Amino acid sequence: MKNPLEKLQEHPRLRDFLQPPLEAAEMLDATYSLRRDGTFVFSEGYFHGAADLFGKEMIVSHIVFVPLSRPDAPDYSHKQIFGQTYENITKEIMCTRPLDEFYPRQLERYLEVDPGQKRISRPVWARYKSLVPADEILGCFPPRRSLQAIIERAEEEPAAAKVKIIAEHTAELLEIGLDQLGISGSLSLGTYVDPHDLDFVVYAEASEVKRIVNFMYRLTDTDEKRKVFEFGKYWPIRFWDWAGEERFMVCPFFSYLDPEEAPLRDFDCEDRGEAVLEGRIVDHTHNAFNPSVLEVDNCRLDGRATDSITRLIFYHGGERGDWREGFRFRARGNHVRITARRREGGREKREEFEALLVNNLDRVVRLDD
Repeated sequence: MKNPLEKLQEHPRLRDFLQPPLEAAEMLDATYSLRRDGTFVFSEGYFHGAADLFGKEMIVSHIVFVPLSRPDAPDYSHKQIFGQTYENITKEIMCTRPLDEFYPRQLERYLEVDPGQKRISRPVWARYKSLVPADEILGCFPPRRSLQAIIERAEEEPAAAKVKIIAEHTAELLEIGLDQLGISGSLSLGTYVDPHDLDFVVYAEASEVKRIVNFMYRLTDTDEKRKVFEFGKYWPIRFWDWAGEERFMVCPFFSYLDPEEAPLRDFDCEDRGEAVLEGRIVDHTHNAFNPSVLEVDNCRLDGRATDSITRLIFYHGGERGDWREGFRFRARGNHVRITARRREGGREKREEFEALLVNNLDRVVRLDD
């Protein structure tokens, strides 16, 4: 009897989306991969590989879709992927638990579906991530290739034509080329019939992303009907839009055209313990990427003034774009010292800095100005 992976591999559409696996060091943020056990994992951030840290090359990721086996899994967590029924194991947690429990409970589910995760030592920045051995990846779904595969079907399939129209409209709205867009989320896995939202990935230099993000702020700050509220929070860079009479939600991800622009493309991290930081954000150039790295000043660490901490880091995707220049904040996380390195050229040191690193939701509050 064939297992779910064998059945999935027989689907004629799979070959249009599944691409050869990437080297771990080449893996970017917001990219789905198919694991040899038939699960789909979603990469987070730009720091993958690091065999010296994990003992072997790993993809820092979340396990999202697993073959459906739980009889009590809610219907809304079901997803048809290349002819097979899968469960989104994060959906029920998102819909039923407070924000601060989301990542810890996700990790519990990862340990249930993949007991091998229990043996992996996680650094503070990857505390709630799954760490999937790179040699277990069967292939990946690069966002730009997935969007191209959908667009190529637009003349034959109304659903694909709808995605094409929305992608063209979004590129025009953001004043970028269509070739700067990819698609992530379940659409990148070929499930694009009547999507609730579109997880577009914008490929650009950091300076252009800042322009686009500031444009999104102007949209959502001034137009109530564009605001998006989901999973107990407001998302300032998600927005509702229309193509004709069709309403759709844009849920943007951002990817560096040059991965070396990523502040945490490759780094060492010294954890100095839990701490509370208050301060002001002075530069949000990298706030819409994952991880989000914000420059800060006027800081107080555990109540004492300090000028040694220059960054606030969100090492998760749940607050991308939430925090911007001028905002004052109080954050709970870990005081860390980062040695950032260049990935190319033998891991040459680029800079060192101290930061507060936040790896869970609901750990930062905005203070009155």
